[in-house]
Amino acid sequence: MTTARRHVLITGTAMLAAFAAVGCSADGTSAKGAGSAPAAETVTYHADYPAYSSLDEVIRKSDVVVEGTVLSSRVEKMLPDAPAGNDPATNPQAGLSPAEAKKAKEAAEADPVIVTVSRVKVSRALSGHVAAGDVIEVSQLGGTYKGVKYRDSDTTLLAKGGPQYVLMLADHGSGHPYDLVNPVQALYGVKQDGTVKAVSPAGFDGAGKVGQLADRAHRITANRTK
Repeated sequence: MTTARRHVLITGTAMLAAFAAVGCSADGTSAKGAGSAPAAETVTYHADYPAYSSLDEVIRKSDVVVEGTVLSSRVEKMLPDAPAGNDPATNPQAGLSPAEAKKAKEAAEADPVIVTVSRVKVSRALSGHVAAGDVIEVSQLGGTYKGVKYRDSDTTLLAKGGPQYVLMLADHGSGHPYDLVNPVQALYGVKQDGTVKAVSPAGFDGAGKVGQLADRAHRITANRTK
């Protein structure tokens, strides 16, 4: 097994550590034996996300909370944001010569971030400036791109044709997809009886039914704007 590690800076995440692994034996053949096709490469991301102490705090930090279903999804390559400013603590490229800056940029572009962007039809808006019937885009870390599987250990990708979801989202402005304020604490499924349940065991219990959660989100949003 050969493993490579790299770090990537992306918007909304302090740091990604990406581990790329390809199955192989000591003599360079596939782990399945001579003559077998090489194992597919897998890149595992480990990202730092903001963490919250309660469901109310997740709702308070969300720009938009919606219930909806996934219509379709696509996988995209996202280049890391270029650092800015003259402070070396926040911009490792501060003070570099033009040639050194160019080399650093090329190195960053060699480490793209792979995301899955899902088109979600909103069936109910619990908070934020969206409405039932709107179709929004939600970006999540990971996906399969050019035969390589990229996965984030905390992310459960939204499923097309799957359940109704409740999504607690950050708004990054016009022309940019929303994303979950936390991949486990802000992603919920809706049961047939309307009960909202965290997709991950690391999510919060006690969300109640969709209508109850909508009332809760309304109260929190109202208090936030006072």
